[in-house]
Amino acid sequence: MNDLSVFRQGWNLKALLFSHLFAFAWLGFFLTDTGFNFWRSIDHNLFFILNGTLAEADNWTRFWAWANVRIFDLVPLLIMLVSLTFPGFGIKRDRLQQALIGFILLLVLMFPIRESVYEYARAIGLSGASPSLMLEPAFRFSQIVPDIPAKDSAGHSFPGDHAAVVLTWAGFMILNARSWLSVSALLLAMLFMLPRIVGGAHWASDNLVGGAFSAMITLSWAFNTPIMHKATLLAHKALLPLIRLIARIPLLNRLPILSSSR
Repeated sequence: MNDLSVFRQGWNLKALLFSHLFAFAWLGFFLTDTGFNFWRSIDHNLFFILNGTLAEADNWTRFWAWANVRIFDLVPLLIMLVSLTFPGFGIKRDRLQQALIGFILLLVLMFPIRESVYEYARAIGLSGASPSLMLEPAFRFSQIVPDIPAKDSAGHSFPGDHAAVVLTWAGFMILNARSWLSVSALLLAMLFMLPRIVGGAHWASDNLVGGAFSAMITLSWAFNTPIMHKATLLAHKALLPLIRLIARIPLLNRLPILSSSR
């Protein structure tokens, strides 16, 4: 048994079945007329409340515009990287290497799941235009602050791709570290999803239904089967020579994630 494992080492068929039933029930309710109308009511209210604060080209609007620029996506990426490189979020120092490698593999697993949801949504006409293209009044960054290349619309917005990533990360941290610090990852994930909702590029349900569904299915296979455990072990073993080489580099060798490789 590998004491450094960050994923389940055996099958838990009961949890795998229950988590899939919950995830498909979550998405299935959204696909019903009642569920769709329920979520659209939330979507509309949130959009008008949040987007309505962008009426003026002031510092508040410019902040959210910059938060919707592509390069801003590096901020959550850096925070996720830090959480998997330093033990501050609850993952123990000796598990950091497998945590980082495992999370990268987790995103590889999530991609086809998220793409399958996207293609299904397009096939049934669910992945429509974003709220900024369908609701009025809508305050669009491209009109209010045209000097900032902010994303404020999408032709096919369901499911939320950023949401799938940050919710997968939050779930990974909570299921792995199981501490109050790791729970803060969920709060950060919610914050990371806000810019696209405020700007109108995504409905709230794109993130909380579509993104959450993709994350739930991904995490279910990661933590209820040995697939990700074995893949992480193989990848870690293959990368150990490179990790040990990097651990010899001055300054870099002080990183907690490399401490066990020196």
